[in-house]
Amino acid sequence: MDKTLLLILCSVGFLACTNSVSTQGENRHEVDIRQSQSKDCINKKEDSLFICDEFRSRFESKQHLCIISYSNECPIAKSYIKTIQNMVKRFGDTIQFCLLDPGVGSKSIGGLESLMFHDHLGLICKRFNIRVYPQAVVYDCLNREVLYSGKIDDRAQKLGVVSRFAKKNHLLDVLNNVMLNEPIKTASNEAIGCFIGPFDDENE
Repeated sequence: MDKTLLLILCSVGFLACTNSVSTQGENRHEVDIRQSQSKDCINKKEDSLFICDEFRSRFESKQHLCIISYSNECPIAKSYIKTIQNMVKRFGDTIQFCLLDPGVGSKSIGGLESLMFHDHLGLICKRFNIRVYPQAVVYDCLNREVLYSGKIDDRAQKLGVVSRFAKKNHLLDVLNNVMLNEPIKTASNEAIGCFIGPFDDENE
């Protein structure tokens, strides 16, 4: 066989082997990525189930639940500390309260540590359509119905502007109606507060 032809055949064979090894390596890399992504999805699913189960077991044992999204990182939310404390003191024996930390790692209000729930994946925020903090949601756990969603009161006029006194005590009125088993006159309004940022799974 001609030496030139032999060299060409050897070179072709070497390149074919190299490409085969390279393709196998790329395929293994793609498999590793898919397996890693699959594990992430499984872990998130497990975390989601744990968070939802923990929330239900801690806060949905009574017929009515009052969720207040709260973070001490938000000046508007901090201005409602006394109001929240008074609400819990007044209604806490009958209505279950939850201070919902919307994934920012907030510290609880003093004396209400047992009511804090850290929603780092935003699952509870999404479930109850909580978009700002502070925002109040009153939920009928027995009938699985949101009775009210919105402002605590009308003191917060806009970001950075909070009046000293309220003219309309929305949440107080709703909780009084719940206690008296009376219809809720205002089912919802738009809460004013610090916006809840996107969570990890919303960016994927």
